[in-house]
Amino acid sequence: MKRVGTLLNIILVTLVVAGPFGFAAEKGPSEQELAKISSAAPEKARVAPEKPRKLLIFSKSYGYYHTSIPYGQAAFRIMGQKTGAYEPIVSDDIEMFEPDKLAQFDAVLLNNVNEDVFAPEDIDKLPLKEYLQAVDKRRRLEKSLIDFIRSGKGLVAIHAATNAFLDWYEYGNIIGARFDNHPWLAGSEVTFKVEEPNHLVAAAFTEPTFTTTEETYQFKGPYSRDKLCVLLSIDNSKTKVKLDHVGWIHRRDYDFAISWVKSYGKGRVFYCAIGHEHKHFWNPVILQHYLDGIQFVLGDLKADTTPSAKLKATAKKANN
Repeated sequence: MKRVGTLLNIILVTLVVAGPFGFAAEKGPSEQELAKISSAAPEKARVAPEKPRKLLIFSKSYGYYHTSIPYGQAAFRIMGQKTGAYEPIVSDDIEMFEPDKLAQFDAVLLNNVNEDVFAPEDIDKLPLKEYLQAVDKRRRLEKSLIDFIRSGKGLVAIHAATNAFLDWYEYGNIIGARFDNHPWLAGSEVTFKVEEPNHLVAAAFTEPTFTTTEETYQFKGPYSRDKLCVLLSIDNSKTKVKLDHVGWIHRRDYDFAISWVKSYGKGRVFYCAIGHEHKHFWNPVILQHYLDGIQFVLGDLKADTTPSAKLKATAKKANN
């Protein structure tokens, strides 16, 4: 009977993931991988939602396409349905960012989005009239997302999302950093240290460090610990760079943040750079971290966004 129930669960999950916004099985998780995602997803939300929540999961991508995108879609959808923390709506339709449609959501999740996805990929090749119309629409959708977050809503951004909206200056201030490069290529062993072990959004990590393999980023401006509460960063004492990649290290402060939270207006932002390799979407610790970040931006998990630099200064003063 247990075997039949498991099989039914796999079938149901497969149908959910391959729904109206679905994808072919060969382009996404296998049934076995879907079962692993479902099993690894938290059993319940960290906190009960204060009211029914709705999350827009948006994964449109130009240029480099991360094959982990459908795995993220599956994981974020399954977590919402399994825990009841939010109703997941998966759509890559940019019309969802029009103000009247965006208003129905409590938060937006940018799942490995890449480049300027609010405009046609071939925008520079359009006739002048269509080009101007596309630019006007892009600006309107950008303003819509700004107003959405500033009003008290939330934004989750995963992995490549720091390389999105390249022509939109303010997006860097919203998310907190811009992608520079990845000195640690896919498959590199990296160790992350938990910088704020008492922070609610970092609670999934019960040990001081967390070792895995991943394509790992370094970030450039506007990245600053004066503006972000950094939760995870690379442990430089335990993570090595290949000799031929040493020149890729641009940060002289060797500050390689991985996950953080911040405020934007009245709203909340959570970013996590983990999300290149498929396996992370059936890792219970990472899924819990994602879920905690989602609940934070939805407004249910009340977590501090005091920037790391201020927290450090306060702690230093208290110890003197």
